[in-house]
Amino acid sequence: MGHEGPYVQLRPVGGGREWDCVPESLRAATTIERLRAATAYENARSRGEVP
Repeated sequence: MGHEGPYVQLRPVGGGREWDCVPESLRAATTIERLRAATAYENARSRGEVP
């Protein structure tokens, strides 16, 4: 999402409250993590929970 001072600001894929994380703790999402996030988002969208 962005950065503020020494922290990186993150937000869930489907929206929601952001949180701060130290850059050293970040890593790229695994393939299964990306697939799960995309599936959860599409399921929520099909239920009308997200635009």
